[in-house]
Amino acid sequence: MTPLPAVGSSIYESAAGGPLAVKGDPPPVIVADQYLGVKFYVATPVTTGSVGGYLAPYAAGVETEIVGAIVRLDGPHDFPNSFDLTADDVLGQTLISVSEPAGDFAGDLAVTLSEGWYALIFAATGLKDRNNAIMPRLNRTIEHPLYFFGRVLDPKASNWFAYFDGGGLEGARMFVSTEPVPPAPELPTVLLGSGPDGLGPAAR
Repeated sequence: MTPLPAVGSSIYESAAGGPLAVKGDPPPVIVADQYLGVKFYVATPVTTGSVGGYLAPYAAGVETEIVGAIVRLDGPHDFPNSFDLTADDVLGQTLISVSEPAGDFAGDLAVTLSEGWYALIFAATGLKDRNNAIMPRLNRTIEHPLYFFGRVLDPKASNWFAYFDGGGLEGARMFVSTEPVPPAPELPTVLLGSGPDGLGPAAR
C-alpha cells in the first residue's frame, strides 16, 4: 500500500500537502476514545468521491484501518449528534487503510452535498493498534480550519461523550475530493526463463 497521488478536484482541505512541520506538539491521534475532525462549508451542490487525510499507522510496522465520515451540521458551531456515527446526521462513511510511510490515504465516499455546513471526521475501528492512526502535522494550514475533536467522558454516564472545538490539531491535513481513490497499480507478471513459446529466453 502506498500513499495516494494527487487526483481530482478538492472540495475541501485543511492543510496543504507537505512539508512536515519541524516544530510543535506531537501528532494528534485517532483512537477508540478520541476522534478528530474539521468543519467545512459548501457553497454550491457537489458530489464527493473520496475523503482522507495525511495519516500514519499508530504503531510502527502495523497497517491500520480507520473510518472517515461526512456529517451534516446545522452551522459552524454544531457538532455530530453521535460518537459511534449512527445518528441521522451522518451522510456516509468509508474505511481508510493506512500504512507506512506516512502520506495521503483515503477511502471512496460518494455523497451529494447541498449548500451548507458539514464535518469530516475520522474514527477508530476498534481498540487495538491496527484500528488506530496518527495525523503527522504539516507545515501549512489553509486559511483557518475549524478543527474539532470528540472524546469519551464516562462510558457509564448518559452523556458519555462530547465534542469540542480546537484541540491543538494545527497542521493536520484532512480533505474531501470529487474523485474516488485511484486503483492500485498492477505489478507486471514476469515468468523467468520463458520466452514466447514458454520454453526458453526470448531472442534478441
